[in-house]
Amino acid sequence: MRRYNAREMLNKLRWHPDYDFSNVVVVYVDRFQGFLEFKGSDIEEIGHKFIYLRSGTAIPQHRIVEIRHGGEVVWKRR
Repeated sequence: MRRYNAREMLNKLRWHPDYDFSNVVVVYVDRFQGFLEFKGSDIEEIGHKFIYLRSGTAIPQHRIVEIRHGGEVVWKRR
């Protein structure tokens, strides 16, 4: 079975009709504050190397460690 990267998984959750993107929670490592999270509804754009939030923040994709949908982990960095 094919292994998705974080960008591919977010795009799948965003565009697949079986998923509600507002139920997505992304956990990432912040350089200064440790583990933080944001919701799918906070995402403005899923770029090639960054996730751009509506607040203007750009999160590097390599810092994403986990993606949840409805409380269930659907993607986790190895």
